[in-house]
Amino acid sequence: MDILPGEIQEIKNVGSLFGGDVKMIYLKGGLHLFVGKKKKNANKSETLAASSHAAIGMHQIEKDFGADFEPALAKSEHDALPAVENKSKYLPSEQLEKGVELYVLSKKEKVEVVLYKHGLTLAKYEAKASKGSLELQKREINTKLIQADKRTAEAMSRAIKDKMHEMGLNKVVEKWSK
Repeated sequence: MDILPGEIQEIKNVGSLFGGDVKMIYLKGGLHLFVGKKKKNANKSETLAASSHAAIGMHQIEKDFGADFEPALAKSEHDALPAVENKSKYLPSEQLEKGVELYVLSKKEKVEVVLYKHGLTLAKYEAKASKGSLELQKREINTKLIQADKRTAEAMSRAIKDKMHEMGLNKVVEKWSK
């Protein structure tokens, strides 16, 4: 993949792997590319992960390289990436066979439930914890990449309910943004 300098929005050091830096290259179209050495004696960097969400890309590197990957410390809580929980176990088997994954990302009171496949976000709910409730604020479904179906929607709903229970919240409030 050739990337032109004008396509790059930001390059950031996000950790180290096998003694070399791991860089996140954030492209203007929204893609996050993670590059670094895949092996100890490698002479050049390669793509380690690609993701529409930085936290999921980091999660993928941590999953693939385990203790060999050392994430960089965030300069502040504001710079820290959200926590990532894999909830793919709730998806129907036909979605899993297609490589679809389900993640819950959380940071403070913000929660995102993301349906994901090979670096692309298929569907997403954005929510915020407030006054004992989880406020659903935004829903995005990429109908070019996925057909809405009841069992996948139920899996996303179950992931939301799990997170609500974990956060001690007792109801869902729909406050969709325009």
